[in-house]
Amino acid sequence: MDHPTGGRGGAGTPARGCVGAVLVAVGVVCALVLCALWQIHRTLDRTPPDVGAFAHAATTRTADAAAARTSSARLTSLMSALPWAVALGTSVADSCRTEDQNPFIGPARWAPINCVRSSVLYVAFDGDIRTHLHQLDAVLAEQEWVGSGSSPNTLTGMATWMSQAGGDPSPAASRRGSTEPPGSRPICLSTTYGPATRKHDIPHGGPGVRLRVAVAELPCTPSADTGDLQMGGTPEKFTVDGTVYLAWHPLSTDTVSRSAHTAHRYVAAFSLVDSYAVRSTP
Repeated sequence: MDHPTGGRGGAGTPARGCVGAVLVAVGVVCALVLCALWQIHRTLDRTPPDVGAFAHAATTRTADAAAARTSSARLTSLMSALPWAVALGTSVADSCRTEDQNPFIGPARWAPINCVRSSVLYVAFDGDIRTHLHQLDAVLAEQEWVGSGSSPNTLTGMATWMSQAGGDPSPAASRRGSTEPPGSRPICLSTTYGPATRKHDIPHGGPGVRLRVAVAELPCTPSADTGDLQMGGTPEKFTVDGTVYLAWHPLSTDTVSRSAHTAHRYVAAFSLVDSYAVRSTP
């Protein structure tokens, strides 16, 4: 006598179909809700403040001109104190910008407008790295730049940590040691400095000057605060709403570094960032 087969499978198929239908329905509802929220989001006033008007105001232009003179003088003084270094070029990005601090659902909340001039001096050199790091630290101290943040706040201190920890510059790595021989990894240092006269670190988006010094050998590229986008070796301006460029003379950090490394072992980048004008937004 024949017996029916597939009874359980037949019962499971409608159940699976119901589950699938429920999931599709839930997906459709979620999509409709998201579309509705997005339409509400788009109807809200998200126009950025008039950054251009502030950027071209007389007081801002005066502050900008002073920042340009000061930045140029500081980098020129720094370069003249490094006779063993070869100048590779200087990039400049001078812009005023704000950003939406609430980019999702709801009204826009714009950050204060901040005008910043970023000047990056690139140099190359050879010779004993520790000797030159000591010389760099001495020059920076003489020109009244002091390391900010926690230790290490000098290039020599950073290099010492890297040597002790096999390349990891963190204090934790220095304490735990490393299985690699000291100094086996390439030099890749970056330290931030501020004027000796400044008592406190610059608040985020606030006025003030800082200097970032980075030294690297292959395969590392020195870190640089260029004030623009460095994507794929081609610098680009920030194109988001609320950004106005007053000056832009870009250099690709990757390109400069690769070219210099064909003839020199080390490349350094001195990023001088001057936040010279700030205005609160409504």
